[in-house]
Amino acid sequence: MAEVVLGPIVDATISKVISAAREQINLAVSWKVELRRLCGKLDMIRAVLQDAEGKQVGDAAVKLWLKKLRDVVREAEDVLDEVGCEGREQEVRIQKQTKKKVCLFFTPSNPFIFRLKIANKIKNLIASIVEINKEATEFGLQSRLASHEPRSNPQTTYSRPGYCPRVIGREDDVSKIVDLLVDSSNKEPLSVISIVGKGGLGKTTLVKSVQNHENIVRHFAKIMLICVSEDFDVKRVLKKMLESLTKEGCSIENQAALVEKLQYLLKNENHLLILDDVWNEDKLKWEALRGCLLEINKNKGSRVVVTTQSEKVASIMGTLREHMYHLQELEDDKCWSIIEQRAFGGSSVRDPELEAIGKQIAKKCRGVPLVADVIGASLSYQRDRSEWVSVNNNFDAQGTSSSGDDTGEWINQALQLSFDHLPNHLKQCFAFCSIFPKDFEIEKAMLIQLWMAEGFLQPSKRSSMEDIGDKYFNDLLSYSLFLDEERDSTGKIKSCKMHDLIHNLATSNSKSETLTLKAGSEGNIAQVLHLNLVDAEEMVPANFVEVAGKLHSLFLKGDVLCKMPDSFKRLRILSCGGDSLWGANTNQLPTWIGKMKHLRYLDISSFQIKELPQNIMELYSLQTLRFMNCHLMEKQPEGVENLVSLRHLYFNEKKCMPLRIGRLKDLQTLQLFVVGLQEGSRIEELGCLSQLRGELRICNLEHLENSSEAKKAKLSEKIGLYELRLEWADRNPEECSHDEDVLAGLKPPSYLRNLTMEYYGGEKCPSWMKPSLSQSFSLNNLGGLKISSCKKLKSIPSMSGLSSLEQLQIGDCPELTRIGDEELALPTSLRQLHIWSCPRLGTIGESVSTLTCLEELDLSECKDLKLVVSENGLPSLKKLRIYECDSVVREPSGLSSSTQPIISEDSKDLPHSRVEYDILPL
Repeated sequence: MAEVVLGPIVDATISKVISAAREQINLAVSWKVELRRLCGKLDMIRAVLQDAEGKQVGDAAVKLWLKKLRDVVREAEDVLDEVGCEGREQEVRIQKQTKKKVCLFFTPSNPFIFRLKIANKIKNLIASIVEINKEATEFGLQSRLASHEPRSNPQTTYSRPGYCPRVIGREDDVSKIVDLLVDSSNKEPLSVISIVGKGGLGKTTLVKSVQNHENIVRHFAKIMLICVSEDFDVKRVLKKMLESLTKEGCSIENQAALVEKLQYLLKNENHLLILDDVWNEDKLKWEALRGCLLEINKNKGSRVVVTTQSEKVASIMGTLREHMYHLQELEDDKCWSIIEQRAFGGSSVRDPELEAIGKQIAKKCRGVPLVADVIGASLSYQRDRSEWVSVNNNFDAQGTSSSGDDTGEWINQALQLSFDHLPNHLKQCFAFCSIFPKDFEIEKAMLIQLWMAEGFLQPSKRSSMEDIGDKYFNDLLSYSLFLDEERDSTGKIKSCKMHDLIHNLATSNSKSETLTLKAGSEGNIAQVLHLNLVDAEEMVPANFVEVAGKLHSLFLKGDVLCKMPDSFKRLRILSCGGDSLWGANTNQLPTWIGKMKHLRYLDISSFQIKELPQNIMELYSLQTLRFMNCHLMEKQPEGVENLVSLRHLYFNEKKCMPLRIGRLKDLQTLQLFVVGLQEGSRIEELGCLSQLRGELRICNLEHLENSSEAKKAKLSEKIGLYELRLEWADRNPEECSHDEDVLAGLKPPSYLRNLTMEYYGGEKCPSWMKPSLSQSFSLNNLGGLKISSCKKLKSIPSMSGLSSLEQLQIGDCPELTRIGDEELALPTSLRQLHIWSCPRLGTIGESVSTLTCLEELDLSECKDLKLVVSENGLPSLKKLRIYECDSVVREPSGLSSSTQPIISEDSKDLPHSRVEYDILPL
């Protein structure tokens, strides 16, 4: 594994300290002279860091010097953070206007005592840095001023959905595996095909290409891909299968119930189950899973594909010799194709010198596509010939071009070259990701918030911390250090994963700061800042009390939290919630949580608490608060307005909505707002939150009486929102008299991508939903629209002008008679159309034949709907379902050759499942 390099860690921490010091210089009356001296001394130290970084590997004294410097700048970071915490506490006191005119001299809040204490700390820090500077001179460290500006990638490729360079060179492999899977002569009851190959050869990418191959899609009715990894648990695999089929979380814990549910969903049809990254060598575990799979589906046409690094694993899972596919290394020219694609974005190489050097580098990739991919991504940031030569020479210097059997170590060395070329600000962000378990699905928003809590993201005049975090995330994605990105319905990245070898790279470069302990394992936590005890069961390290005061991040299970000592003085992150890495099974929160004044990120999701402890409202530095799935909470949280730094608030229970949320001027994430009648919960609270971004669900809109009241939410001004859900309660028709006026005042921002309306009680839609050239406002960016359970709605305006609309769902609207008044009622951009339970709907225009992009058409329980599927229409259609629609005439000859068979046409014994066809989950 790589030698831990301290230089980037120290440099990044110095950047944070200088930024925080300059901020205080602009704000504070005290310590300005001392803080300027501190910045000056740190700048001098920073100048020799690059030289020290190069010498630390071979010089133990320099390495000790770097460790000493690291400890001092950590202390400086904590001191300046203490100053910021005090400032935020003073801000709350002023807001409350409860500050006493006369306070006791020796109270902790006494400003004079505090200023004196901080001044002494700063002087001591300066003295320490002066001493360290002298030692640098004695070691002969030279000043090498380097640019600390982030480098930009001239050829970014992360924005292209589905882009995967490692598919290059695997076309024959894909074809051969597809042939094995669709082989009709294979009559085994549960045929297993194993893809065996070492790490980094692209087994996961290969099976994803197989999964999407047209012959596979045509041959198998259902396809499930599950990442198994080291945790081969039968119940877990069954739950993952169910989640893959339903596209939603599974709460079923009984194994027999899981099998029964899978039996119903798979209906004895041919299916393909892909078990990716299997390490299990316990034959009994496989036999237990095999028994369940045979019980679920006895169809001999179903197949199981396994990817593994071990031939023994493949044999244990019953793979016949002829069904064991050994994945080989790529040829050198294929590795060069990957490097060329990543470095130049697919454009042809114009510099013959770079091409010649690139082909030399490709030969040293040893046919491993992961190495070619990561190195190519690193080269995309470099255009100078000398930089390419340096990469090529570094391969030789680290011995990565020599032959040998230690393939794993060689790959680690090769990947280390890419890490070495990262800017320091990305190095610390990437190394931090080792805190997550392997194969963990990393939520993008959570990761950025964790980076923010650690101070890795410094805002600028033009960019917020979240914007900078988004850029850093995309940069790491473009370096191929993140993969398997999942996107939401708007195309935005929700989550990603790290390849196991990339995770090893992050771990090897974060050993001095980050540690994950598992049950039975040991580790030195003396210098650790970020500690993960999630898999340590109830084990607490023996010397934990001694180091707890230095920790910045702590990840652990909720039921272990209350056993922790009251020793956390510097904690920035406390994550013990059930919706992220683990489950929580406790109804208590320790009282000391309210004392952690440095805390920026707190996740207590799934705790069985009845109310939020009041002392949480004294965490004035808190930026992110998550308390999802707190089902037992009975009381609305009060005092949230004191959390003056809060930017992201997550909860999903209506009764959990805090009061007076409108005072949080910097709030960006609020996924749920419940309109109430009491002060602090009225709609005008939303009006003050001008920085809101992302998703917003507004419930209980029946409490509003007119458009003037609705306009107080100022939705149209919240340009960062891209998904909006408007909900009324299910009421009697006579109770809905205000709904039309209210909805008129809830005009969304024009950049909105998804809109949902539920239980709206009006007869018509508002004017802002009607596309018009005469209006300055339009919903031209709207990509998804869902209108459901609107019991009085009679008409929906034409949507032909919504040029970006791709997904449309309309259902459970018993009075709806028409959509649009013209021939072209639907936009030609539409890809998915689902209409259900609209028995009086007569027309949706005569425009269906013009929907050349339509891929899914699902019509059910619309007995009056008059519709003809034209013989020459719908060339893109892949899925068609018509159920209890007596007046719909279909002409199959007009369908695409790839269209799946019609599931039912007026079939009385077909179970109707709306969940199965919930195309647009808003």
